[in-house]
Formats: sequence, C-alpha cells, structure tokens
Amino acid sequence: MTTDMKETLRRLLEKCIAMAIEDAQKQVAGSLPTQLAWGLESFGQRGKLLTWDEVMFFLYQNGTFPRIVDVAVRGIKDERTLMWIRPSDHPYVSNFSQTWNTPKGMGPFKSVGLIAPYEIWHRPRPLSIEDLKESGERWVPRPRLRQNSIREH
Repeated sequence: MTTDMKETLRRLLEKCIAMAIEDAQKQVAGSLPTQLAWGLESFGQRGKLLTWDEVMFFLYQNGTFPRIVDVAVRGIKDERTLMWIRPSDHPYVSNFSQTWNTPKGMGPFKSVGLIAPYEIWHRPRPLSIEDLKESGERWVPRPRLRQNSIREH
C-alpha cells in the first residue's frame, strides 16, 4: 500500500463526514458548528478528543485499514461538532474489495448520520443544539472494569 491509498482513505472519510453532517443537520433545529472534533470508539480512545492525524493513524496501519468504519455526528463538544468514528472489530484489510463499500465507492466508510445516548435519541425531533451539547458532554471514557477476584484452584 502506498501513500496514495492513505490519501484515498482520507478523501473517502472526509466525504463520509460531510454525508453524516448533512444527514444529522436534518434532525437538528439550528446549525451545527462548522469546526469539528474527533472521537474514536475503539482502541481505548472513547471519550478522548483526537486530532485528525491521530484518527488517521488508527485507521491506516501498515498498509491496512478496517473493513467497516461507522461515521456519525455524536453531539457538540467544546463548541465543535463531535464526529464519532467506529472501526469494526474485523481484521484490517488491504484492498477496497474487502470493505463494506456501500454505497459503492465509499470503501470502508458508512455514514450513520446522527447518534446520541438513548435518553437524548428518543426526544422529539428536531433535536435542539442544547440536546446535542448534552450528548457531546456524555462522550466520556468508559470506567475500567475491576479485575476478576475469583481465585484459581
């Protein structure tokens, strides 16, 4: 894989982000912020705001990339539209023919529009900017599970 593949992935992700924002905007009263924040729902990054380069680092590893990457607006955090990016747990692949590719030409990227925690998701539409800020504030790291205290025999 070459830098061309990484550049193609970057362009496809940008296109998918635009699709997700457009879909999400239809469900929100008021304009989403034009500045973006990045959240990755994988690799222990949940709840952290990442840079674009950090997101690309996780999505493109040694010439490989995820089979499927869900992309959505998750809320508003720090006055920026929070983009939620979730690579699938499948083994990484090195060829677009092995990806989701729906709609055709999107490679691994799948726009899911708007997502939010259950309590916010089920509020009447359109959601308010305040609803999205609340959703963004809920983007926090998950608590670590305690170690199993069962003793081995």
